[in-house]
Amino acid sequence: MTESENRTGNILGDPRKSLIAMVVPIAIGMIVQSLNNFVDAIWVSGIGTAALAATGVVFPFFFILIGIGNGLGVGASQAIARRIGLRDREGASRVAAQVLVIGILVGFAITAVFALFPEPIFRAAGAGAYLKEVMAYGVPIMVCAPIYMLSFIFSALLRSEGDARKSMVIQVAGVAVHMVMDPVLIFGLGMGVGGAAIASALSALMAAGMAVRYYRRGEMYVDLSFKGFRFDRALDADILRVGFPASLEMILLSISTLFMNIIIEMVDPVNGVAIYTTGWRILDLLMVLAVSFGSALVPISAAAYGQRSFERIKAVYVYALKYGVALMVVIAAVAMVAAPVLVHMFTYTGSTAELSEEMTRFVRIGCLFLPFSMVGILTSSVFQSVGKGLWSMCATSLRNFLRVPLCYALAAAGSLTMVWWGVTLGEVIGTTVVAVAGVFALRFIRRQIESMNGVVGEP
Repeated sequence: MTESENRTGNILGDPRKSLIAMVVPIAIGMIVQSLNNFVDAIWVSGIGTAALAATGVVFPFFFILIGIGNGLGVGASQAIARRIGLRDREGASRVAAQVLVIGILVGFAITAVFALFPEPIFRAAGAGAYLKEVMAYGVPIMVCAPIYMLSFIFSALLRSEGDARKSMVIQVAGVAVHMVMDPVLIFGLGMGVGGAAIASALSALMAAGMAVRYYRRGEMYVDLSFKGFRFDRALDADILRVGFPASLEMILLSISTLFMNIIIEMVDPVNGVAIYTTGWRILDLLMVLAVSFGSALVPISAAAYGQRSFERIKAVYVYALKYGVALMVVIAAVAMVAAPVLVHMFTYTGSTAELSEEMTRFVRIGCLFLPFSMVGILTSSVFQSVGKGLWSMCATSLRNFLRVPLCYALAAAGSLTMVWWGVTLGEVIGTTVVAVAGVFALRFIRRQIESMNGVVGEP
């Protein structure tokens, strides 16, 4: 067996050891990426409140871009990992080629939309008085969509065959480029908030370029080749049955964020959005571990599904829940104490200092739902790993959209603090429902695998 084939042991070995082997590099890469977002926001906050608010307005659109790229990546990841479980290297390679072509085409479509109609789109999103800053930041981000798509998909492809370390390396390299270029472009060349957008695109280009180099040197299990490429409906369906719902759930999350921005503007039209979007940056960093567990769980569980082993699926899911939730409780407790320090990094200038008290309150209230987020993310990941993308989409949408009516009702009190409690309450209730659904889903998966055992062919 070749070295590239041996590397798939990270998803074919003991599921508990495989989870740790995958989670650690994924978490490092995501933490570095989140720290990069922190640094980016810190530099931008130095420009002023208008620039900080502009990044908040653009974020839902960028999140849609992330959602599509990561969604396609998840769809390909489960399809590739399942074929690895079946020892079908050729099939895994064909899946990789298919998803990259799909990603590039989708990226160019997004570029065309934002190149032609940026102003009406951003106005509709509530740019308002910040339209100039939103255009300066948003247009470079969105027209570089193909670059981001490649970066996101390549990271997922590397993880799909168990090589989370290389995924981590390209993320760290991209972050290094971003951190260096941010102050140079924002302040050194006087490009302002637009410089932050260009630095972000350059970092994604670096990550994608490094991934291409890994595949060109033949270091991976997947043999990435486009020779004789043609669209294969069966492969596309295999990718999109998980990838499309996964992308859609991220898009729906962005839509819920847009609704939240509108609700918050009703309460505090001046500082509310800046507090909410910047506070979420902190909560996103705190949820990195949960996302890392979920990202690692998908290929491991998918490979077990390819092997038709329900016991492996259950073992890795229960193990992830047990230790993941415990770790998130610790993280939440520490973050509640450290919240003023975390918030100060975004409110260190005179123009943003007034946001500090309310942002600290938001972060502390938000910390209460962090252990619940681990349960929701892991359950959705199991759904994705067995090809049930629609189940995952419904679970994630419930957790995120439930907060909208709750926050709208609580906003009547005229207090941002009540809105923050609505966010937390929505996550707690939604995750509880998802956890119960997960128990019944595991029983269904077990019966499905039992019925497949003894049947020849790919599940």
